[in-house]
Amino acid sequence: MKTITEIKKHFSNEEIKLLVEIVRGKQEFDVLKEQILDFYSDEYNKVDYETGDDLNSGDEWLRNDLLEKLEFDLEVGGVI
Repeated sequence: MKTITEIKKHFSNEEIKLLVEIVRGKQEFDVLKEQILDFYSDEYNKVDYETGDDLNSGDEWLRNDLLEKLEFDLEVGGVI
């Protein structure tokens, strides 16, 4: 879990607006994919990314997992 302070330190105000749109499905994840991957890099490992789970490939699994983390952190932080 990341705090709102960590989010604000890592992302600009414009990027935070885009993050909200990504979580709400109004923007594609790929718009800020690299920044999101970098921000949450300490919360997943390369093996998870490569193998995924029983339902999704590594890329899909990671995308879904990061979107869940992002949505939770933005909700807890009061952004959405």
